[in-house]
Amino acid sequence: MDFELIISKENNLVKQVRKLISSSKERRKSEMFVLEGLRLCADAALNGYKINTLIVSESVVWSEKLSAVYDSAVRRVRMPDNIFKLLCDTVSPQGILCVVGIPDIIRKTDSVKCGKYIVLENTADPANLGAIARTAEALGISGIITSSNGCDPFSPKAQRAAMGALLRLPLYISDDIIADVKLLKNKGFTVYASVVTGADCDIPDIGFPDNCAVLIGNEANGLTKQAVNVCDKSITITMNGRAESLNAAAAASILMWEMTKNGVK
Repeated sequence: MDFELIISKENNLVKQVRKLISSSKERRKSEMFVLEGLRLCADAALNGYKINTLIVSESVVWSEKLSAVYDSAVRRVRMPDNIFKLLCDTVSPQGILCVVGIPDIIRKTDSVKCGKYIVLENTADPANLGAIARTAEALGISGIITSSNGCDPFSPKAQRAAMGALLRLPLYISDDIIADVKLLKNKGFTVYASVVTGADCDIPDIGFPDNCAVLIGNEANGLTKQAVNVCDKSITITMNGRAESLNAAAAASILMWEMTKNGVK
């Protein structure tokens, strides 16, 4: 295996990777992001993401999966363990990370054709986004539409929480959720707003059609009034306990289960 050796923390690649890990602005500007760990790096390679740079530590344990990532990488770099750890966002790094291109397959909502979708307006916590994506993939949701002013789906925290789901699910980034909800309705989708109070109906009373979307709002503030008003119906999860509301990821899980419990076409 041929690797370029980097031994200085002042190297430009080291500086670039640290910026990509810490800054969503840098990720958007460069159209690149960082994945850490063998599983995520292998998922990216298998799902058509461009591996710009593979970086491994000197003590990395080689495997067949790592060989596949190596074969996909444009540039391959090895670093001493102490330099490699400077790049890591985890406590116990596995000795592998990749600089990955944000691909053209990040879709615009006008390319949605059919299915059942979760629409996230202003989701703030990347851990919630990752957890929602993981559940969405498990239940067979067709894709996720997330507002561009929410958390970055390419942040290390979101990618770790998703465990590869954000690399495998169709992902749509919306610059205007209100306009895109109208677009979905024009395509024949029934669109539901998930609210805590004042809903038109409870989710057990809904027979979710084959083409539908459910909007989930910001963790602290819920959906904006404009988003609720543009939807066909508002729905809620009735709670019998003393809790006033659910965590966004927990609420999304219940909603997605209800959407898909009779099957997904």
